[in-house]
Amino acid sequence: MDYDKIRIDLEASLSKELFELFEGNIVSKIMHEGKVEGDSNSSQSILEGHSFKITPKLASKLYDLCVSVQESLRFEEKIDFFITNSPETNCSVISRREPDQNHLIMIKSGLVERFDDDELRFVIGHEIGHLISKNSELMNIIDFIFPIAERAPIIFQNKIALWQKLSELSADRYGYIASPKLDKCISNFFKLASGLSTARIAFEPNAYLDEMDKVLEFFRSQPLMISTSHPVNPVRIKALQLFSESKLYNQIVKHKTLEADPKLDEKINELIQILLVLERSNLDVHRRQFIATGGLIVSGADEQVTLEELNEIIDVLSQYTVFPKQVLDEIYASGKVMEIFEASVQAILRQNPSERYMMFEFLVGVALADKEFGKDEVDLLYRLGEQYFGLTPKEIAQRVGFVIQQQFIPRLFH
Repeated sequence: MDYDKIRIDLEASLSKELFELFEGNIVSKIMHEGKVEGDSNSSQSILEGHSFKITPKLASKLYDLCVSVQESLRFEEKIDFFITNSPETNCSVISRREPDQNHLIMIKSGLVERFDDDELRFVIGHEIGHLISKNSELMNIIDFIFPIAERAPIIFQNKIALWQKLSELSADRYGYIASPKLDKCISNFFKLASGLSTARIAFEPNAYLDEMDKVLEFFRSQPLMISTSHPVNPVRIKALQLFSESKLYNQIVKHKTLEADPKLDEKINELIQILLVLERSNLDVHRRQFIATGGLIVSGADEQVTLEELNEIIDVLSQYTVFPKQVLDEIYASGKVMEIFEASVQAILRQNPSERYMMFEFLVGVALADKEFGKDEVDLLYRLGEQYFGLTPKEIAQRVGFVIQQQFIPRLFH
């Protein structure tokens, strides 16, 4: 099975990008060689001592189910399956740290009690999908580099968050291959969302699917940031429905050589747009445009955009977009930088006039980013401060002085 062809394109490319950015090969080697000799698999020890291991003798039916899922996905590395005591309907995976260890899949008891066999097959297939895509290994590298997640620069935080969401969509495809019943996948997400058993209500999968379509339209019409580690259920359900009806899945079923499916890719990319939104309000759209255009205008004052200035713009812009460099390039290519700048400043100050000082200080920060402060940049800042922010010369001097005291470090060598 050509596993890479099954994954969502953007997920696979982001995975590769993050692995290369974080020097995955080198860091993995350091993690392996730096390990204390004789260090054991602590997760395995904890699960062996405090959870129920699924074995042929103790739980033959569950064991056969887990093994059949693994076989259906043709994943040959060893996995130990455990049931942990928890009412939550959840399941997780820990990839092995050493070649002689087994991967671990932990199934919460609440999930075993409420999910039927087909639903369980989907969940277990999903977790094995993370192993197939090696997403768990990449997560180990990320956790090693950023043991405190908040320490990561915002641009990395956003890319990692998007990659994690997309990795769930890719893993869902493996879950569906293991349990190719869309109605069961839908009931699976209903149970995860509600905590209810379908026996408790007259659950109708098609009606729930229709409801999810309505929710998707809501997200499309009001694109605001959704702060969760997983994609929202309507996105996951629609992505699975599209996959189940696709040329790609038909090739998998018929054991054909997997080829690109542009139609599926196009529909999935449209769906992914919901996950790319970082704006918490409509005003954030104007803030994003202001940062991009204002940064370009000030950095170009001396007709030489430096790497330091570009990094300063991208760092701040990363608060509002997963792909700041792309946004910057698109606005620059539009040829309407000043026009967009004026419109964004007006829109922001109309709604929140008190932001004028923070906005102006951002422009000063861009000018100072390269550790040089030329007359052209100073003249431009005075002109922008007066014309667009309504600041007096004294106010401009005070704001520029404040930023200089906060962050200006002169360049030692020229």
